Parts: sequence; C-alpha cells; structure tokens
Amino acid sequence: MPIFCATVEIPTAKVPAARRIPVFFFLDFFAQFHKINSYLIDWGAILTAKIDQIKDFSIPHRIVPAIRRADLFNRIRSDHERGALSDDIFRNYARIFDCPPPTGFSAGSLIVGAVAQPRSRIPFAWRDRRFFLRVPPSYIRYWNMVRRLEQDLNGLLRPAGFQAQFARVPQKALAVLSGLALYGRNNIAYVPGLGSYHMLVSYYSDRPAIVDGQWAEPRQMDRCGQCQACLKACPTGAIRPKAFPIRQDLCLTFYAGYSGPRELPSWLDPGLIDGLIGCEVCQAACPENRLFLSSEIEEEGFSADETGILLANGSPESIPPALMAKLERLGLVEFFGRRECLQMMASKLALFIPRVESGAIPSEDDALKGRPHRA
Repeated sequence: MPIFCATVEIPTAKVPAARRIPVFFFLDFFAQFHKINSYLIDWGAILTAKIDQIKDFSIPHRIVPAIRRADLFNRIRSDHERGALSDDIFRNYARIFDCPPPTGFSAGSLIVGAVAQPRSRIPFAWRDRRFFLRVPPSYIRYWNMVRRLEQDLNGLLRPAGFQAQFARVPQKALAVLSGLALYGRNNIAYVPGLGSYHMLVSYYSDRPAIVDGQWAEPRQMDRCGQCQACLKACPTGAIRPKAFPIRQDLCLTFYAGYSGPRELPSWLDPGLIDGLIGCEVCQAACPENRLFLSSEIEEEGFSADETGILLANGSPESIPPALMAKLERLGLVEFFGRRECLQMMASKLALFIPRVESGAIPSEDDALKGRPHRA
C-alpha cells in the first residue's frame, strides 16, 4: 500500500540508488482524484538515525515507552489547572484516559504516526442547485485508515513475535512530545512534509521502546514567531498574539461538529461556520500548508431527496438504507455514531441551505462562472 512518507530530521548521506525507495504523496485510492507525485526517501539514513522506528512502516512515526501515557495525562491535567484548557475540553480528554490499554498483552510502547490526508469536499443537491461543503483532514474514513494501518503494522511486528492495537490517547500531544510534530501558533500539529493536512494514528505494542530520547517539551514551529497569518485569519480571536495555546472556548472547531452536534453559544455568529465539520480557516491561511491546499478529494455526493431527508433530522430507523450506507462509506457514522451523525448533518444543512438559496454559497454553475466558493 503506497503511503506518503514525510522527510524527517536525519543525516543526508549519499546512498546508492538501489537502496532508495520511491514513496508516494497520497494513499493509492487517492490516485483517481490527483496526479500522483513521488520522491526518494533515503532509508539507509533513516535506519541509522537515533530515532526508534519500525523498518518498512512507511509513514512518519515515533515510538516511546508506554509509560509515557501517564505523562500525557499529567500534562493535560496541569494545563487544565493553569487555565490553558477549558472544562469541556478537559472532560473530553478525561474520557480518553478512561479507556485503558488493551487486554491480551503487556503494552511496552506507544507508536504514533501521521498519514497524508488532503481535505475533502462533499457535493449536495438542493432543488435546482448543487453546492459543496468542505471537511478538513481526520474525519472522512478515519477508522478505516486506523484499521488498515494496524493490519500493516501487525504484518511487520508479528514475525518478530510482537503485535499492536489501537491506542486511544491524546494524539496531537503525543505527536509533539515524541518529536514527530511541532505545534503551530494555531495549536495544530504540523508534521514535516505534510503540514497540518494529515491523520494522526496511535497504537500500543508489546514491542519495547528502544530509545526514549525523543520525549521533550512541546515546541512551536520557528516561523510562527514572525508570522501572524493564522492569528489574522481566525474569525473569533481564538488565536492570541502572545499566549499559547489558543482559547479553545473561542475556537470554531469546538462548536462546528468535531465532537458531534453542539448547541451554538449566544456569542457565536452562525455565519462564521464555513464547513460541514470543524473549521479550516487557520490551516488554509498558514504558509506551511501552501503546497497542500490545491489537493482536494470530491467525495460521494447527496441527491436533492437525500439532502431533504438529512435536513429533516429523522431517527436512524427512518433513514433509507442506501442513504445510511452512504454516510457509512464516508466513515461519518463510525466517527460520530448514527444518531449524532444525523443530528450533525441536519444542524449544518439548516445553516447552509438558506445561504445556498440566497446565493451566499454559490452553486456549481456559479463556481464555474468564476464566483468564489466559501464553504
């Protein structure tokens, strides 16, 4: 399975061509939508670097001792106590830590990796118009990717007598503390060569961690010190000029569906919500992502009848099987749950359809004529 592998901070010794392996930008099933690019990764240098990695697991990844899970919780609890995390966000993290490591083997290590993932756009038909709503990385078919990579990882580990299972941990914090990623000013994890357009995956393994030297205080990208692109673009002022992390209680993503449907607070202008799930404004403004914004997957769409059914916010039992199957193929049912997925879709369509009817969100025909497309 060709998977994009980012460059890492490693020695760049010259290696014979026979030891170089081409690695592709996107997963093989993205090829039908995008021109595939490839470049050469110096595996000889990677395998001699002082980084604990699994040979042939062809995504950027780090491995740390499983006991670091306790460090993750202590750090998040400390951030909450000093006011850097809101009560709601902390409760979300607490639910994660209520999920213990898997049974069946003694976890010796935590593995965190990043997979390239462009943003998606989903077509909807409404009356005589067709419009698109965007979805940032990490939502569409997330659990499909987790299972696929877990299968690949176990294929590499089992010949040596080890195995791996998905780890429910704060993945962004794990990626940054392990050295896989750096924070942006916008509190999003950036992986070299991927920007913020990736999916993070995490696994427990009974394979022991060989080194623990990568664990360090979280770092922000150097260029963030001189750049204010995301700060200026943020529609709610969640990103602050001299404070880190962001104000999560002001971040649109928290209210725009990343954890399922939520009632919007009175201070939030619904017109600021600009996508089906989450918010992508700061990522789209970030110069670190300039190479990735042109890549976009057009997903399976919804007919006018299906859009009307979703807008009606019916019970899961009332949804036609073909429509529910479409939501399942997108991975949204598994990500949110059946009822929560339907509630989220209904609430978002209720926001966007009046904009479509007023022309604030152009239809496909309008976009082809050169009118800007916001959502």
